Amino acid sequence: MLVIVLTATAVILGPQLSGDHHASGRASAAQIESPGIADSLLEGQQVTASESKEQTTDEKTDAADDKDDKDVPSYTADTIPAVEGLTRIGESSDSIVLKWDDIPGVAGYRVYRRDIDKDESYMLFSSVSSNELRIRNLNPGSMYGFKVAAFITRGGTHEGEAAEARFATIPTEVTGFKLGKQTKDTTAIKWDKNESCDGYILERCFNGEWSEHQVFDKETTEFTDESLKSGRAYYYRLFAYREDSVGKLCGKTNDVYTVAGLLGPKDNGSESKLGRVSLDYKKSAYADGYLIYYSKDKKDWKKLKDTSRTHFSTSRLKNGVTYYFRIYAYREVSGRKIKGGYTQMEFVAKKQIYDKEVPDTYVEVSLEDQHMWYIVDGDVYLESDCVTGNYGSMDTPSGFFAVNGKCSPCTLKGDNYVSYVDYWMPFIGGGWGLHDATWRSSFGGDIYKGGGSHGCVNHPYDIAKKMYAHIEEGTPVIVY
Repeated sequence: MLVIVLTATAVILGPQLSGDHHASGRASAAQIESPGIADSLLEGQQVTASESKEQTTDEKTDAADDKDDKDVPSYTADTIPAVEGLTRIGESSDSIVLKWDDIPGVAGYRVYRRDIDKDESYMLFSSVSSNELRIRNLNPGSMYGFKVAAFITRGGTHEGEAAEARFATIPTEVTGFKLGKQTKDTTAIKWDKNESCDGYILERCFNGEWSEHQVFDKETTEFTDESLKSGRAYYYRLFAYREDSVGKLCGKTNDVYTVAGLLGPKDNGSESKLGRVSLDYKKSAYADGYLIYYSKDKKDWKKLKDTSRTHFSTSRLKNGVTYYFRIYAYREVSGRKIKGGYTQMEFVAKKQIYDKEVPDTYVEVSLEDQHMWYIVDGDVYLESDCVTGNYGSMDTPSGFFAVNGKCSPCTLKGDNYVSYVDYWMPFIGGGWGLHDATWRSSFGGDIYKGGGSHGCVNHPYDIAKKMYAHIEEGTPVIVY
């Protein structure tokens, strides 16, 4: 006969204990949790009086458990309830979390799955005891069919009626979402086709409020929004979606922004000259500034300048090479620079100006930029901001000239003025020239509009000194 040892932590019932089926089940569990105690029983140790008292207490617990079992439904193969409430309660691009109503008294649930996009048949995926299951390693933007059925194991394994539903993973992000052609009251929007979706939802924000604006099928990849209010900012975002048993499941998105009627500026005499391109354009309505980009192949665009002006001169470019330029108008809204349309131009860099070939050494003065470059043997030897003749009254003449003398120091006299300079380099007779201007504390910008010279090109002292020491008579001076 096998003896019994009872402890406070486990109850081990030997095979000769009379026929309580529930107690036998507990014994089996206890043996798994406490194998050391089971081994001691097989070695024939005695039961103490206190241990016998503990057994009586534990038997009362067994009786209470038996009473609880009577409250749990007992099903036959024909009475297993149908699963209800199957839904998804969580999702990502590669996982879905399922949940359904719990059914007390069943052994568990069988979950079947099929890939609808691949037209697969249902296959048993998992058997679980709880009413919730996370399914991982799925494909983004894919649709799956699920069936969940409760089962019992009394008299064999039997399933009840299954609940069935379609659930999707989150689609991938839409790529290539951008603005296209714009007019004063329309804007075109384009994007790349997303193969893992049922369609697209376009939302628009106007006056700070987002709302669903349009819904498209998966074949649509462009849309023109019409009847916009010129000068007003509009924000757009586009979602790819899959529609399953719960509803539309949307992926991530990027925003694009536009200002209706914010068009690219019109060209205003841009040209290639002296190895540079001078970009001149008219002001765009609603624009706060302009972003200028260039490319050599119309594919790789690099930013050149962010400016509020309607003129920009490039640095020296490689002679004979074709360059492409895009000038975007932009408007600042809530601290964001919103790009509108753009104007594209194409130029071949060339050294000619005023129908003349330019040698490798010359002085270049841009009236628009208020800047001077002294080029020696094809390289920039000196450059500096300058101040030219007062705009509209004593403008510095434009043209192709040459240094015709040098004087240091020199007194310049004109109507109602006398100026003393240390470095004088005339290029039009003796009345217009390059010289230092120690009476000025700043150069460049818009000083010449109202505070310009009497017609000469004023330079900082150090620049004039270096130029004077190096320049020779006959050096071309090109003013434009």
